[in-house]
Amino acid sequence: MKQIKNNISWIVIIAALISVVIVSFGHHRWVKEGNVIEWDVKSYYSYLPAAIIYQDMTLNFLKDNPEVYDKMWPVEMDNGDYLIVTSSGLSILYSPFFMMAHGVALITDYTADGYSLPYRFSLHFSALFYVLLGLIFLRKILKRFFDEKITALTLLAVIIGTNLYYYTAFEAPMPHAYNFSLIAVFVWLTLLWHENPKIRNSIGIGLLYGLIVLIRPTNVLVILFFILWDVKSFRELKDRIIFFIKRFDLVLIMILFFLIAWSPQFAYWKTVTDQWIFYSYGEKDAGFFFGNPQIKNILISYKKGWFVYTPIMFFAFIGIFSMIKRLKQAFLPVLVYILAMIYVLSSWWAWWFGGGFGLRAFIDTCAIMAIPLASLLDVSLKRKFTGIIAIVVLLTLTWFNTFQIRQYRKNAIHYWWMNKEAYWETFLKLYTTDRYWEVLTKPDYEKARKGIYEAIPVLTEQQKNKRRFEKEYKNHIYKQKPVMDSLHAISENKEELNQHFREYMNQNIDEYILHNKTDTLKIIKQNIRDQQELMEKIKDKAENRDISIDSMITMDAVYLFKQGKRK
Repeated sequence: MKQIKNNISWIVIIAALISVVIVSFGHHRWVKEGNVIEWDVKSYYSYLPAAIIYQDMTLNFLKDNPEVYDKMWPVEMDNGDYLIVTSSGLSILYSPFFMMAHGVALITDYTADGYSLPYRFSLHFSALFYVLLGLIFLRKILKRFFDEKITALTLLAVIIGTNLYYYTAFEAPMPHAYNFSLIAVFVWLTLLWHENPKIRNSIGIGLLYGLIVLIRPTNVLVILFFILWDVKSFRELKDRIIFFIKRFDLVLIMILFFLIAWSPQFAYWKTVTDQWIFYSYGEKDAGFFFGNPQIKNILISYKKGWFVYTPIMFFAFIGIFSMIKRLKQAFLPVLVYILAMIYVLSSWWAWWFGGGFGLRAFIDTCAIMAIPLASLLDVSLKRKFTGIIAIVVLLTLTWFNTFQIRQYRKNAIHYWWMNKEAYWETFLKLYTTDRYWEVLTKPDYEKARKGIYEAIPVLTEQQKNKRRFEKEYKNHIYKQKPVMDSLHAISENKEELNQHFREYMNQNIDEYILHNKTDTLKIIKQNIRDQQELMEKIKDKAENRDISIDSMITMDAVYLFKQGKRK
C-alpha cells in the first residue's frame, strides 16, 4: 500500500496513456483515408514525402501529380514555384515513425506513398510517445518542489483537465502535444543548467530550443523562462546578465546548436526562395497586429477564451501569485513568460488559431503552467477545508474538460467561434439544438487578416430555412408508418437506416416543400435577395409599378412558387 502511495503519480501517467490508447482504438481515425494527415498536419508533414518518397523539395513533382497537391497544402508563389508554409520541426519529430511506416509499406501490400494506412497509424501514435516523454520530465520537475500527492494531482489536471488530452487522443499529429513535451524537457534542462552550467547542458538547451521554435516560432518566448529562472529581483537580473556575459562561451554554444537545429529549414528556404531566412506566412497574408492585441478575447471570451474552454488554467494563472513566497525562484520566469505569450498570441491575426478545441496554442505552455498549478494546490492542501474545496474543483474541472471534448466531437462546441448565446444554449448538453445553429457565428477571415474582428453567422438565412424544413420534414416522415416500416424492412442497422432515411428525405423533400406554401415562400424570397443581379431587376420592376421592393419580391416569389407546383 505504501509503495502504491509513493508511486501514485506514475499510476496517473500510465492510466491516462492507457485511456488515450483505448480512445484511439475506439475512433480508429487512421482507418479512413484523408484522416490524421489533415488540415495543418498536411503542411507540417509534407517535408517527409517530398524528401524521401518524391525526392524533390521544390515540389515540382506536383505539376505532374496534381492529385498529391491537396495532400500537401503548399502555396504557389508569384514566380509559380510551390512553398511549404509551415516550418520543418514537426517533420523532424515525425521522421522515426514515418520511416517505420515506410518500411512496413515497402514489405506489404500497402502503397508506399506516405499517406496509406501504416503512415496514418504511425503518425497518430507518435504523439503518444512524445507526450509520455514530456510527462516523465514534468513529473521530475514537480517532484523537485512538491510531494507525491501534489505531483499526482497536477499531472492529472494537466493530462485530463486540459485540451492536451484531445490533441493526444484525437488530433494527435497537431504540434501542441509535441511542443508540450519538448518544453517540459527544456524546463528540466533549465534547472540543471542553472545548477551546473556546463557544455553538455548548453548543447541540450540550444538544440531543444531550436527544435521548439522550429515547430512553432511563437514559442521563441520560452527563452524568457531560461533567462529568468531563479531571478527574484532587478538586482539579481543584473547579476544574471553579467553572468551570461562572463560565460559567453556557453551562450555561444547554445546559439550554435540552435542554428544547427534550424539549418535544414535555412537550406530549404534557400533552395526554394533563394533566401536563407524567409517569412513564409507572408504568402498567406498572415501577420501580427501588436497594436491591437485581443487579450480579452483570447482569455475570457465565449468565442475561444482560454479560461472559458480550459478553466483549470485560470487556477494555474492564479497559482503564479502563490509562488511569491512558496516558490520564489519560479515566480518571475513563469509570470513574464505567460504574459509575453498572452500578448504575442493575442496579437496574431487569427488569435483563435483556426479550427480546434479550445485555445490550442496555449497547450504548449502546460508544462510551465503546471508549476503554479501545483503551487496553488500545495497552498490549498495545507488546510483541510481549502484542501477539500481545491480537490473538488480540480476533479470537477477535469471531468468538465472530458465532457467538453464529447461536446466538441458532436459539434455542441463549434470548432471556429462560439458566442454567449451558443455557449449557454448547449451548456452541459451533448447535442446541438436548432437554436444553437441559428445563433452560431464564425470570424470574418478576410477582415481578420486586416486586424478587424467581426462575427458572421455560420449559416445563411437560406441554410437556416433549409434546416427548419428538414426538421419539419423529418417529423412528417416519422408519422408516416408505411414509410418507416419500409425503411426498417431494408435494414435494422442504425447507421444504414439513417443513410436510407436521408436518401428518402432528399428524394422527396422538394415535393413536400411545394405543399407548404408559407415556409416555401420564405425560402424563395431569401433566394431572390441573395442574388444581386436579380435584385437589380426587382428594383426596376418595383419602380415601374410604383410599389415597394418587398411587395415586388413577394409577387415574384408567388409566381415562382406556382410555376414550381405546375412542374
